[in-house]
Amino acid sequence: MDRPLRRLFLFFALLFVALLVQLTYIQVWAAPKLKTNSANTRAIEAEMKVDRGTIVSSDGVELAVNHVDGPYFLREYPQGSLTSPWLGYNSLRYGRAGVERVYNEELSGQTGLLGITSYWDELLGRVHKGAALKLTIDMKVQRAAAEALGDRKGAVVALDPRTGAVLAMVSYPRYDPNEIDTLWKELNADPDTPLLNRAAQGLYPPGSVFKIVVAGAALQIGALTTKTEFDDTGSVTAGGFVVNNYGDRVFGPHDFTEAFAKSINTTFAKIGVALGADNLASYAGGFGFNEDIPWPLSQAPSFFPEGGGLDKAHVAQASYGQGEVLATPLQIALAASAVANGGQIMKPYLVAQVLDQNAKVLRETKAEKWLKPISSETALTLRALMVEVVKNGTGTSAALSGVQVAGKTGTAEVAEKEPHAWFAGFAPADDPQVVVAVLVENAGTGGGVAAPIARAVIAAALGL
Repeated sequence: MDRPLRRLFLFFALLFVALLVQLTYIQVWAAPKLKTNSANTRAIEAEMKVDRGTIVSSDGVELAVNHVDGPYFLREYPQGSLTSPWLGYNSLRYGRAGVERVYNEELSGQTGLLGITSYWDELLGRVHKGAALKLTIDMKVQRAAAEALGDRKGAVVALDPRTGAVLAMVSYPRYDPNEIDTLWKELNADPDTPLLNRAAQGLYPPGSVFKIVVAGAALQIGALTTKTEFDDTGSVTAGGFVVNNYGDRVFGPHDFTEAFAKSINTTFAKIGVALGADNLASYAGGFGFNEDIPWPLSQAPSFFPEGGGLDKAHVAQASYGQGEVLATPLQIALAASAVANGGQIMKPYLVAQVLDQNAKVLRETKAEKWLKPISSETALTLRALMVEVVKNGTGTSAALSGVQVAGKTGTAEVAEKEPHAWFAGFAPADDPQVVVAVLVENAGTGGGVAAPIARAVIAAALGL
């Protein structure tokens, strides 16, 4: 009997070890995947029983709250589509997006001390509460931006150049996150891409707003001064490519201040060719092109081609923001903020504070430097040039009574369509508190379409 008993013992011992290994695998290694598996109804039910943290704007407006349905907490968005491109959604069927996705651990109480208390809450049968978020968004500015843009495709970004705090971010078309479950298929099939946050993910030829970068490079290197003289005959040929001014205008003799204020393409083509592809590429990178912006939400890096891959014709086009150059409105806002903030670009951020259920601050975002593409002296010179744009140049529609506005218009030509209208600027020019970038797709000129939108947003930010 000893041999059969021994074999039976070993058989059951192996079964026990196999069971132990399986349970360890499920409880430790496979647990995270099983918890988030869409077929795991227990995880979904558990998630619905968490009192998810609220999200509010800097001025206390509720952006995401819960309503109680029996033992469950369901998400609601009181502002509807106004904040959806970056706030996102929390859907039991389709997951999460935007702030709801990036800060899910905080909102659901899974991090730090809140994560520890979740175990006690479960043991004691208490409702587990997540952390709340206080954002940098100012809803007065957000509404002003949305109203000024209206139902035109495009985006608006407003931020504080001193800290990087985003004050407003608008994208159109957009969607109502309260209807995400019922409209999901329709939204994904829509050719107007309402799920895309055009402010941070939309890539467009920047046109003449890119001249901020080119002017910064030329001034920083010492290739010219504001008084350097040029002569425009209406066109210039570079590498076999003929550059014309917008509207085929001819400006004749002028200095660099006028070239910037009136956005003379031929002059910037000459400057870009003189600087060379490598210098342009280097300074574009210094302003943040080809870099991932230190921004936790979804984004698309702006693009400037490698210097070695550009011939003279392409250098000329890139010098006034055409050719292969692509930018997001957020990137253009950051480039303008370098001018407003003494040559320094701060890391943009949207979440100011993470708070517990008693409104105690668990974490607070501190202002941090990101890039410094130009010196403070060059920034001051560029600031004066941008003031001239609004005072006597192409950006007069951005002017405000009693406040000096600095800016740059852009009219980015697109094949067989109306050009994209751009404006980037800040105010007050002598003490910048807000930077605004505006992009309106296929809408016309930057001075005629985008500048008035920026004026309305700047006025709201300054309380005018």
